[in-house]
Amino acid sequence: MQIYEELVARGLIAQVTNEEEIRKMVNEGKAVFYIGFDPTADSLHVGHFMALCLMKRLQMAGNKPIALIGGGTGMVGDPSGRTDMRKMMTPEIIQHNCDCFKKQMSRFIDFSDGKALMVNNAEWLMNLNYIEFLREVGPHFSVNNMLRAECYKQRIFPLRLSIIQLFHINSKSGWTDYAL
Repeated sequence: MQIYEELVARGLIAQVTNEEEIRKMVNEGKAVFYIGFDPTADSLHVGHFMALCLMKRLQMAGNKPIALIGGGTGMVGDPSGRTDMRKMMTPEIIQHNCDCFKKQMSRFIDFSDGKALMVNNAEWLMNLNYIEFLREVGPHFSVNNMLRAECYKQRIFPLRLSIIQLFHINSKSGWTDYAL
């Protein structure tokens, strides 16, 4: 059994586009993929460990992982399945947490010789011009589409998250995909 089939058998792949192409890339060790980690604490937890195990397994098969640290995302907050916002942290605490994550992840993932990358979305999110961002990125996101998605309905309708924060959560994710 090859790596892609192993992941399917373990229930780790639920939905994919261009499955044959993805299967071939993963099985041949040619895939580049990322998994994001928001620095809400100074230590990784068991949920992170599962993602790191997946990254390590794919790396062992020759694929290239990108550990995406959410230093920029953490500056604004993201409820990630909650109905209320996380407590805002200072830039110093966020940076400390990012540094701790880097050290801990290096115990699992081999970052030597370009075998993996670790990037922080603060590198591209912190320097965005707000008006330019709204002008260039905003038109590609529909509030109507966001309101149809259950995860956004749950965040807005208890009125614990503003529309502007909701828009930014969605658009920041899109900008990160573009940047990577």
